Amino acid sequence: MAAYEKQQPQPPLNVGYYGPPIPPPQPAYYPPPPAPHRGGGGPRRLLCFLFKLVALAVIVLGAATLVLWLIFRPDTPKAYADSAALSRFELGAGAGSGGGDLLQYNLTVAIRLRNPNRFGIRYEYAEAQAFYDGERFGFDPLQPFYLGRKSDARITAAFSGSAAVDGDDDVRRTYRRENGEGFYYIKVRVYSDLSFRVRVFRVHDYKSKITCVLRLPAPTAGGNANATAMTTLGTRCDVDF
Repeated sequence: MAAYEKQQPQPPLNVGYYGPPIPPPQPAYYPPPPAPHRGGGGPRRLLCFLFKLVALAVIVLGAATLVLWLIFRPDTPKAYADSAALSRFELGAGAGSGGGDLLQYNLTVAIRLRNPNRFGIRYEYAEAQAFYDGERFGFDPLQPFYLGRKSDARITAAFSGSAAVDGDDDVRRTYRRENGEGFYYIKVRVYSDLSFRVRVFRVHDYKSKITCVLRLPAPTAGGNANATAMTTLGTRCDVDF
């Protein structure tokens, strides 16, 4: 039989083992950035710059306007119907077959405006309208006027003529009741377009409406329809400003 060779003793397990060396990590490869495109693009960049410039100017101007408006924002002007004269106010059946009534009238109203602001107000356009029981019967275009800073201005609205009104029972009933009481309740409104200047800024197309509810004595029966005796009122009017 063949003889087995005697095996060599194995080294102990706690002896360190050194294998082949580990190669160092390779640096990451990043491709170089592409070269900037130098051809064209000039007009586009110019338009973009101009757009940003205009947008910035609009924002700055709007902010400045808002700040000035908050500082100098206008207070509502005051309005008073100081006096009025109603020399004729007769409601009767109108001519024709329409069934409407005819109102004959002669009314003059003096209105005083008070401006509490530190700047003047220019009333570019103004018109006065007269109403009775919800029906408009009179119209008077007013001359443009200027209301100075912290000052008063007076306007006069005159209504004269005749107007067809809705011939329903409500208007007739109101007219008979107020005629018996000796007083008519007439509403006068003044619509206006105005402008004003706050420092270097000018505001246009500002709307205003003045509403005065007047309690006027009934004209004397058989009196002079053209009489102009004024009745002192001192009525406070509502102002939408």
